[in-house]
Amino acid sequence: MEPEQKQEVRDIVYDQIQLPAVVQAYHMPAQGTDDYYALNMLSTLLSDGQSSRMYKKLVDEDQQALQVVAIPFGSEDPGLYLVFGLANVGVEAADLEKGMDAEIEKVKAELISDKEFQKIRNQVENDIVTENSTVKGIAENLANYHVYFGDANLINTEIEKYMKVTKEDIKKVANKYLNKQNRVVLYYLPESAKEQSDNVEPKNDK
Repeated sequence: MEPEQKQEVRDIVYDQIQLPAVVQAYHMPAQGTDDYYALNMLSTLLSDGQSSRMYKKLVDEDQQALQVVAIPFGSEDPGLYLVFGLANVGVEAADLEKGMDAEIEKVKAELISDKEFQKIRNQVENDIVTENSTVKGIAENLANYHVYFGDANLINTEIEKYMKVTKEDIKKVANKYLNKQNRVVLYYLPESAKEQSDNVEPKNDK
């Protein structure tokens, strides 16, 4: 098993892109655990649709981002909870990261409202029903449940696991997993940013 991460890891990648991007990868538990379902509902709250918290704040109101998503990549083993932001024109990666962190900190500090909670429960329930409304969707879910859990009947019961998640559970997993010491942060920057950095003259402290 991979050892527990004890401190934040950061790196910068330069490529032939136009706009900066910020990727935060937090360690998360395996698919099928109670915390996994709570983290999925947290993702719905943060970035599922234009009325989600991150979209409303970072895309609509502050116009810091063109896109922002929170995606839990669950697997048979512990996986990664990814928060991705694509910066708007003229916005620095560091400023976008601050905005992303601020929305996460709000969830860690306060319980979501009853109205918000009911909304994300409805969204999750609707997503599951939609997934299982086609032969392709049913086949994919049956295969997933069989391979990862050895129990294809979960297609009939998984929605109950989501419905058991409480507002307190969502706050709890945000505090438990979405911490700086539990993440890797990647800045994905245009090559022009590297050229500008290389051309900066070192300061003379004398």
